[in-house]
Amino acid sequence: MSSARCYTYMPGPRPLPVIGNSWRFAIGKNPWRTRALDVTLWFLRAWAGTGGAVKVAKLFGHPDLVFPFSADETAKIYRREDAMPHRAKAPCLSHYKQELRKNFFGEEPGLIGVHGVPWSRFRSKVSKALIAPEASRAAVPELDYVANDFVSRMECILDSNRELPKDFLTELYKWALESVGAWALGTRLGCLKENDADAKDIIKCIHGFFHSVPILELSAPLWRLYSTPTYKTYIEALDAFRTLCLKRLTDKGICAEIAKTYGEKVAAILALDLLLVGVDTTAAAAASTMYFLANNDRAQRKLQKELDKNVPQAKIMDCKDLDRLPYLKACIKESLRIKPVILGNGRCIQSDTVISGYDVPKGSHVVFPHYILSNEERYFPSPKEYVPERWLRTQDVSEAMECPLGHDRKIADVWRKQKETGIHPFASLPFGFGRRMCIGKRFAEAELQLLLAKIFHRYDVTWRYGELTYSVTPTYVPNEPLRFTLHHRNKRSNK
Repeated sequence: MSSARCYTYMPGPRPLPVIGNSWRFAIGKNPWRTRALDVTLWFLRAWAGTGGAVKVAKLFGHPDLVFPFSADETAKIYRREDAMPHRAKAPCLSHYKQELRKNFFGEEPGLIGVHGVPWSRFRSKVSKALIAPEASRAAVPELDYVANDFVSRMECILDSNRELPKDFLTELYKWALESVGAWALGTRLGCLKENDADAKDIIKCIHGFFHSVPILELSAPLWRLYSTPTYKTYIEALDAFRTLCLKRLTDKGICAEIAKTYGEKVAAILALDLLLVGVDTTAAAAASTMYFLANNDRAQRKLQKELDKNVPQAKIMDCKDLDRLPYLKACIKESLRIKPVILGNGRCIQSDTVISGYDVPKGSHVVFPHYILSNEERYFPSPKEYVPERWLRTQDVSEAMECPLGHDRKIADVWRKQKETGIHPFASLPFGFGRRMCIGKRFAEAELQLLLAKIFHRYDVTWRYGELTYSVTPTYVPNEPLRFTLHHRNKRSNK
């Protein structure tokens, strides 16, 4: 600490008296737009320069934000956090749980938007059922049924040109929601049915909630002054989700185990949190992986070869089938490296800390910009290239390429450079790290693997439009319609 530079000298945009830096986002000019925080992060990365860190101070309603653009610094901060790490608060969600609906939540506030002893106490009740590998593995057959139903629905919604509809991202939300219902609540919610009234209400709430979050949590908190229309939509959606979780709780699924030990309310609160974090994120990951594979014929063919070899098309898949699909897993990792569903994770540090050589005071919010790190040349050679092979072990690469490495020179060069560089364990963290990493990580991975295996086993997927652009909602999602074209593999004239 004695040799650290004063926090005052850390580079960053200069705050104005009284209004600080909040005016930048209020005006919303590039690079200060809440829906384009990816642009903001690249701007801050340039500002940080060789020092590797930058701060955005004096934001209304928020502590100072510190961005360390270094995987080594990220590792140090994550590894020194205590048993009750603090994430940045979601003010509106905290208000809902701890004030507006305090009579319901009481001493059981859940996992999202909660910190300290209440969070740790709740996590200790639910973590064993969620983190155990056998729990997610046991859920695979039920998730396989959901994936099968969704792929059947995809066939039904294709147009005459075999193109998926403009609202296909919404369809992916339905699949993700149905999947969470299957493994968490032990029931099918009916989201994949055409005329299910309850399902339509659920989807309406999903839209209302996710469109409200960025306005309420990232913009000026006008909802604190009066009930804005967006705030009302947000609260109505949360109330509907809470009712849904209580109504649909069964004697099956992960939450049923929690209910037996800690009661139905704890199980319903867990289910609510899983819905809030496990729908848009998984849907966005599926969309991005489909997009990258549709634009990379080489990788798509490698994946299809792996599927043909290891998984009979009509078979109900189990965890052993997924274990035989390393290239599929590498495709998902590479997609989440280039387009992570969350641009960064954060911690509110609980003591004075040295970050990138600066003395950062207690209470500052450290933002780990994983999106930037996972797209930097120093960590991932040729970062714009979609190369799933960089995630494979040496013995898997030659088989995935169907030939010696030297045959596909471009991919071989990237793989060799990546092997020389190594993959820094803190350069790409799409699920976070430590005690506050995504608690449903194993289930999300199983959902993605099953759905993508079904799609690419059955179809050749192509993309006929320009490059997708993305916005922060706060999940990092595509802007343009996901109009993929699907052709049955056994009906293509060139096969």
